[in-house]
Amino acid sequence: MNRMLKKFSALLHAFLAENPKQTEFSFKNRHVLINKKSFLVSRAIVPDIPELLKMQEKVYPNDNSWNFGVFEAEIKNKNNNLYLIMRHEDRLVAFIGAFFDRRKRDVHITNVAVTPIFQRKGLGRYLLEVMIDYADELNYRSLSLEVRLSNKTAQALYKSLGFTSYGLKKEYYVSNREDAVDMRYEFSRKGNGKNE
Repeated sequence: MNRMLKKFSALLHAFLAENPKQTEFSFKNRHVLINKKSFLVSRAIVPDIPELLKMQEKVYPNDNSWNFGVFEAEIKNKNNNLYLIMRHEDRLVAFIGAFFDRRKRDVHITNVAVTPIFQRKGLGRYLLEVMIDYADELNYRSLSLEVRLSNKTAQALYKSLGFTSYGLKKEYYVSNREDAVDMRYEFSRKGNGKNE
């Protein structure tokens, strides 16, 4: 009987480790200074969606895979997703979205966008660093994302942050059947956390 109880206990612990209690990801609003400009960083909410759609159209004009319903479902799923926005003078200028896969311990970056006049000014880097730090705090193993094969600027940014390429996903983008580069950031849990 004691052996059966131990076996049940081991199975229960394994199940709970793979299926942790779903909790909402929290994020406290913050003001940050980047290149002498002030930005408010906060969690995205449903009323932000019209602005998110406008920015999505500006940044990715040929991609219609993100609509109101998709954004709404992503933003409302607070147990698995975290969507952050950046505002400058009350205008939406950047956002990032991520899905936290508890089973794989991977944070999948679903979307990153910076309005054209604020590109190459450190906003995308800042949002990615926030996600990296957050994933590290929660003891996740990795972050992953896909990026268009033609988007060399974004690939260079991701590489500078420690992401590495894991190959191509053929015809990944529905809008033009372009290939995607599969990239991953892995934490080294032996040392102090982040990649060197």
